[in-house]
Amino acid sequence: MSGIVRTITGKCRMCYACVRNCPVKAIKVVDGQAQVVPERCIACGYCVRVCSQQAKMVESEIEIVNNFLQREKTIACLAPSFVAEFHPAWPGQVVTALRKLGFYEVHEVAFGAYLVTQEYLRFLEEVGESQGLISTPCPAVVNLVQKYFPRLIPQLVPIVSPAVALGRYLKRKLGPGIKVVFIGPCVAKKDEARAEEVAGAIDAVLTYPELKQMFTERGIEITSLGDGEFDNPPPQLGRLYPIGGGLLRSAGMMADVLESRLLVIEGREDCLEFLRAANEGKMVPQLVDMLFCKGCIEGPMMQNEYSFFRRRRLVAEFTRQGLALGKQGEVRPPEVSSAITQVHLNGVNLRREFRDHRVHLPQPSEADIRAIMAELGKMGPEDELNCGACGYSSCREKAIAVYQGLAENKMCLPYLILQLQKSNLRLRQELRTVRKQFGDIVGKSLVMQEVYRLIEKVAPTDATVLIRGESGTGKELVARAIHYRSLRSDGPFVSINCAALPEALLESELFGHARGAFTGAITSKRGLFEEAHQGTLFLDEIGDISLSLQSKLLRVLQEGEFIRVGETRPRRVDVRVIAATNRDLEKAIKEGSFRPELFYRLNVVTIWLPPLRERRDDIPLLARHFLERACQRLGKEIKGFTAEAMDALVRADWPGNVRELENVVERAAILCEGDKIELGDLPRELRNRAAKAAGWAYTQGMTFKEAVEAYEIQLLLKALEESKWVQARAAEILGLKRSTLNEMLKRYRLSPKMAKIYSENRM
Repeated sequence: MSGIVRTITGKCRMCYACVRNCPVKAIKVVDGQAQVVPERCIACGYCVRVCSQQAKMVESEIEIVNNFLQREKTIACLAPSFVAEFHPAWPGQVVTALRKLGFYEVHEVAFGAYLVTQEYLRFLEEVGESQGLISTPCPAVVNLVQKYFPRLIPQLVPIVSPAVALGRYLKRKLGPGIKVVFIGPCVAKKDEARAEEVAGAIDAVLTYPELKQMFTERGIEITSLGDGEFDNPPPQLGRLYPIGGGLLRSAGMMADVLESRLLVIEGREDCLEFLRAANEGKMVPQLVDMLFCKGCIEGPMMQNEYSFFRRRRLVAEFTRQGLALGKQGEVRPPEVSSAITQVHLNGVNLRREFRDHRVHLPQPSEADIRAIMAELGKMGPEDELNCGACGYSSCREKAIAVYQGLAENKMCLPYLILQLQKSNLRLRQELRTVRKQFGDIVGKSLVMQEVYRLIEKVAPTDATVLIRGESGTGKELVARAIHYRSLRSDGPFVSINCAALPEALLESELFGHARGAFTGAITSKRGLFEEAHQGTLFLDEIGDISLSLQSKLLRVLQEGEFIRVGETRPRRVDVRVIAATNRDLEKAIKEGSFRPELFYRLNVVTIWLPPLRERRDDIPLLARHFLERACQRLGKEIKGFTAEAMDALVRADWPGNVRELENVVERAAILCEGDKIELGDLPRELRNRAAKAAGWAYTQGMTFKEAVEAYEIQLLLKALEESKWVQARAAEILGLKRSTLNEMLKRYRLSPKMAKIYSENRM
């Protein structure tokens, strides 16, 4: 079987209803799209019926049938359930409609059922008291046994279905040149018609929806037509076949609740339960009449909205009408004339064979199952909710399907909800960052003004950016600021510390891997380049990656494509790369540990982040910023720093840069017992380092020119404060001309507002 039921790509919405309702789990989920696996499918059609998005499509054979009607003598074979589907139209009106479509003759499959009944009687006489026989009119049952219960194949009655029996009969009677088209509610008939064991009996299969479409396209209104006659002989009780137990009733046998010699089983749950029991030798009746649906009147392609009981009554009444003799409605018991049977079956072979069609799938070990579930945080039985949202009855069953390549591990609803909650939290945090001009980057020093200028210029482009600076200077914050001010701000921002992973694992993280690429690669995995598609990938500490990985990274930067570990087919991505390092890459190139071509490719735009000791005038701003964040987390109200504490912070040399400052402020906030952080709240080693610092704290680490400028600003602000910003008075205090003072104020951009900010930062 190939492609009888397929998924319309894009319509599938990951509800997993088809997985949940497929009795044999013949569904493979790929990138969220639920695809039918032909080799495992029994063509029961349940996935089509339960798909709320109508994403499952049954292969249409309308075009094939139209070609037959134009060129060949084509016979319509109508399944017995048609009376329930097309009601209130009369059966004869359906016959007339089929003739208007161009069918040469119209026959009831019920007559094929009558032929099958006679063959069953002969077979039962041949085998005598043989036990455990399973009826075979239902192709879904046949598929189920051949694929999932092959041990029971010898128990299948080796007789064709009514549709195949009628097809063989008609081709024997009218010649092999005719075309036989079965019309009914069954998807599995399309599969059966292609089976090698019965090939040639049926040339095409139409479902009721397909037939109705043909009527609509030709403008045929059934209820407005006159009555026509079928071309087949009387089918006797063959019309009962779409009802559970119809085969037994037509053969003059009845199931008795007082004994288990004959059983009638209908519906997928009961069929599966019986076959499991029979497979284990727990149920061995003489004969079982099985229909996978709740009778063919409940077939997956039935569209009439009548209840099951009304459909059953319509079929029964149509059967009774065919058996009626007199005006009073007496019913003649089914009598089989040996002469008629001889004519009907002479030369027509109604036997067939069945074969083992099972599909062998790899079976995981217990360690494999645990590893798959661990990816979703299911570390123990208490984490296995078995909610069934993924379509599987248990987490273990889903894990087995993942190992076999039939499911995706992240189909788990509780896991997805948890990830969504985490994602929403990250999104809220990022939105708060974006609302600020440069995220969490704080600083107004001249060197930081240069950083801001570069961010604004490079962000709108797709240029690769290399951020350089000591550890803890805030390189990732700059990368995020570039991303959120870029045209890719709606895309993902993905970051990875290249120095934190060994080479093999880093390659897998960056590029992903195929299933089985290495020990432990139980499932395929997307790499960070794929995760960052149409967004930004931040590679921190890029100077620490190996030479071999550098060459693969260079290929991505130049060609926009990469190869997953364990695969040979390249994949393309659209990613902007921002890299960062605290290493001296020029020195690494000379030493041979860094490829010069990668350096030139990364070094399109370089942003140097100064160490904190070179931007000491930003320390008060940073300290105040970190204190506010710490107070929010700790639920404290701390107004600021004492002069001694702030002076110590400014004097310190900060080898750990901004990250160290943040940790020191958070520690001080935790220890603080008053409304301001005091010198004693700071770490002892920091107080010692600050005490050893010589000279004015603000000038430590500055160039001579910067120190002079800082000192001039202090003098200007002090004079302006004393003069209450009367510039003439301030110039007099400083001994300057007013024009000189005005020029200096413009150069340093000093204003009352700036003076207030500066004063607050000194608190």
